Amino acid sequence: MSAVTFQIDYTDPRNKKTNALRVFYALPHIIIVNALGYLAEALAVVQWFIILFTGKRNQSIWSLGRGVLDWQARVYTYTGLMYDTYPNFGFEKGAEPVTFALEFEAEANRLTSALRIIWAIPAVVVMAVIGIAGFLVTVVTWFAIVFTGTQSRGSFDFLLKVHRLGVRTNAYVLLLTDTYPKYE
Repeated sequence: MSAVTFQIDYTDPRNKKTNALRVFYALPHIIIVNALGYLAEALAVVQWFIILFTGKRNQSIWSLGRGVLDWQARVYTYTGLMYDTYPNFGFEKGAEPVTFALEFEAEANRLTSALRIIWAIPAVVVMAVIGIAGFLVTVVTWFAIVFTGTQSRGSFDFLLKVHRLGVRTNAYVLLLTDTYPKYE
C-alpha cells in the first residue's frame, strides 16, 4: 500500500510582512483549491463505484485527485505559516520547500473502499480535534513571526504533523490510498 509522504523544510528567519498578510496573499489559491476540492470529492464518488465493481482505481481520476491534494497541501501549509515562498499556481510544485509523494496503485481493496465512509470517521474526528489545536498554535505562531520574525522549532514540528495528518486523511477519504492515516 502506498502511503503519503509529506515534508516541509524548516526555514528561519521568517518574513514578518508577508506573514502578517498571509491570508490575503493566499486568497486566490484558496478559492481555486476549494473549488477543485469539490470536484475531487465528486470524482471520489465515481472512483468508489469503479473500485467496488472492478477492484481497481481509475488512473485519470486518481491523478486529478492527487494533483488537487498536492496543490491543496501546498496552499494550506503556506496559509498555515509553514513557509514564506509563494506557492505555484497549478498541480506542479514550484520553489516551495514542500515534498509531497504518493504513488499510484491500480489495485484497491474492495472491502475497505466499500466501507471507507464508515472507517474514515475516527480519522476525521481525530483530525478535527488535532486541527483545532493546530489552529490555536497557528494563531500563536502568527504573533511570534510578526513580532519576532522567527517560528519556534517546536511549533513548526507540531504544525507539520497536523498538516501531514490532514493530507493523509484527505488521501484516504478521496480513495487515493488504502493506507489508514496516522499522526507522525
